[in-house]
Amino acid sequence: MRYRLAFFSVSIVLVVAVTSSFASRSALGVVVESCKLSAALTGSPFPCLKIVRKPQALEAYAILREPTHRERTILTPLAEIDGIEDPRLLAPGGPNYFAYAWDERSVVMNGAPGKDSWQDAALAINAAWNRTQDHLHIHIGCVSGAMRSVLQTQLADMSELKFQKISTRLHWRHFWVKLVKADSLSQINPFRLVAAEVPGAGQDMENVSIGVVGAVLKTGERGFYILAEVYPTDESYGAAEELLDARCR
Repeated sequence: MRYRLAFFSVSIVLVVAVTSSFASRSALGVVVESCKLSAALTGSPFPCLKIVRKPQALEAYAILREPTHRERTILTPLAEIDGIEDPRLLAPGGPNYFAYAWDERSVVMNGAPGKDSWQDAALAINAAWNRTQDHLHIHIGCVSGAMRSVLQTQLADMSELKFQKISTRLHWRHFWVKLVKADSLSQINPFRLVAAEVPGAGQDMENVSIGVVGAVLKTGERGFYILAEVYPTDESYGAAEELLDARCR
């Protein structure tokens, strides 16, 4: 009886979540709440793929398929955080969601034969004006072939010194990029790095998009390309996840 009641309760929440996904920017928040409820009542985080608890409540997150785009995989916090503009992301000791998303990339990469789990992986978050949901989420996927070509040709000899401006014919036509040598993102928080070093970003985070792409240098060292756009000053209007191939084809 207890389990049937739990299943019934979760089912009601899921119906509400699916219904709201067609009419509201709050759908993702509703889905996250349904995952939390399902985990508490049944032990399963469905419809999320997994829920990860952390010592600090703000760091807890879920991994799931995006409600309105089932091919897309995202990381989203369990806490109520609207998006990239939330000041808690830049606070000392704030959550490093990009690091968590990078560590979860196997959810996508394990189903992508022929792809390198480091240099083909990529993450992205949209600016406030260009997102579909008002609940922070980071897209997890593979870097698109076109973007990979740009990185290999234009940035092959890039130094680590500072962000530099790149212009392309891709969706991200003008963006800032910096190469950081590292074996993980645990000590690199792209939110804070972009806010501190990209011109105009720190004062206008709601209009910033950020991408992270794995890099393997000629020396064999590993690292990350940190990409950013600031709207409208960078004259680019595409969504951040357009640099990704969600299905890792």
